[in-house]
Amino acid sequence: MNNWYAIYTKPGCEGMVSSRLMRSGFRVLNPLLRERKLYRRKLRYVVSPLFPCYIFAELDLPAHYRLIKYTRGVRQIVGNEAAPQPVPGQIIDSILGRMENGVVALKREAFSPGESVSIKGGAFEGFEALFEREMGSSERVSILLKALNVRVILDRALLARI
Repeated sequence: MNNWYAIYTKPGCEGMVSSRLMRSGFRVLNPLLRERKLYRRKLRYVVSPLFPCYIFAELDLPAHYRLIKYTRGVRQIVGNEAAPQPVPGQIIDSILGRMENGVVALKREAFSPGESVSIKGGAFEGFEALFEREMGSSERVSILLKALNVRVILDRALLARI
């Protein structure tokens, strides 16, 4: 009987292990996350694993245990001391339901007017501000810096809730 299992991989080997298992005929889920991050002082879209060092595979454990265990890049099949434990189907369905083209879509963090926020990057890093409003449909927002008493427009990805 096939169940979904979490497979713990070596760092950075999620894609390699996924492709090897898919070539062997297994159904594999390696959810990715696309987000805007400050990278080398610039905001960029970055695609990274949703669960670093973990992928999910649907397999018949007694029949395929050794094949999975000794695949290059795999550390172990996740479980307790006695045996690997299956991942509930609801969790897999939830992840699949949030995926669009292999990438998990996360909801943007919503700020309300007057809410205190901190700036986590850029020229005003470390400053506290009050959220004022969103700027149309873009990723830009307007905030009021507390320390300087000035309105600043910057990217939403640079804000964090206090």
